[in-house]
Amino acid sequence: MPVANLILMLLIGIVFGGIAAVILRGRGVVFVVNILLGVIGASLGAFFPVLVGQALAVDVSSPDYLLRALFGAFLLVLIASLFRSAKPKGAA
Repeated sequence: MPVANLILMLLIGIVFGGIAAVILRGRGVVFVVNILLGVIGASLGAFFPVLVGQALAVDVSSPDYLLRALFGAFLLVLIASLFRSAKPKGAA
């Protein structure tokens, strides 16, 4: 996989994690965690066919891997947000 494609995939994860942190009103550590989850999800999504054994390498000739990266980042951040408390720590 070319370096430019890896950088693009990681940027998708960073941007989506940042957007998710803003939407979910994440501050401090939660903001950083959402960005990291976005990057991890984007990586897992892009490499999904390789992980399940359907392909030997990521096919970068079509933009499908970018869509899988976007979906992977979305899914991992969404799943993580389901496990967080809805009530802020300072609330009574």
